[in-house]
Amino acid sequence: RSVLVLERKAETGGAAVSFRAFPGVDVRLSRYSYLVSLLPRKIVADLGLAVDVRRRRISSYTPVGSSGLLVDTGDSGRTASSFQRLTGGSADFAAWQRFYAMTAAVAERVFPTLTEPLPSKETLRSAVGEEAWRVLFTEPLSVGVEESFADNTVRGVVSTDALIGTFAPVDDPRLRQNRCFLYHVIGNSTGDWDVPVNGMGAVTGELARAARDAG
Repeated sequence: RSVLVLERKAETGGAAVSFRAFPGVDVRLSRYSYLVSLLPRKIVADLGLAVDVRRRRISSYTPVGSSGLLVDTGDSGRTASSFQRLTGGSADFAAWQRFYAMTAAVAERVFPTLTEPLPSKETLRSAVGEEAWRVLFTEPLSVGVEESFADNTVRGVVSTDALIGTFAPVDDPRLRQNRCFLYHVIGNSTGDWDVPVNGMGAVTGELARAARDAG
């Protein structure tokens, strides 16, 4: 194929670009798109991309009253204490651990298929197991979230990854929210979202460089 790439601006990247936020400071930050996780490491290796990423430790912070709910993926004790303060108990944190252990298992099994021939529905169902298949693939995500968590703030935090950019309710029977949620939790077989050093423009720049090098 002969490919022609057209860009409105002088730099390649569209929404995946970086900029210097502070005059005189040689640091580039993402302007729009800001995290990367669905780019398989196999593709990075095959194309020889010099992309440096850092794991995002703080998953989220949700203000509630004079405090809030902190999800720190590097300190489960800190996260548990935050759940305790918000919900008044330990049940929702235990449910959180079970729920995301399930999504982690799904990520481990599903992400590698992104660079393989599309598996059949039955193959994928067998790989992820019946519980994950029901909660994440066949029923509206709201069903599993409401079954698992009692606190509405916790339910909202879990649902965030299903609703960004979809304009769909969490109980949408068309399951658009489920697909969006899966995109957010399967990244690189772990569900982690990585921050590219020098912003997303560094990723785009390396893709452009690899394309030029390939002719």
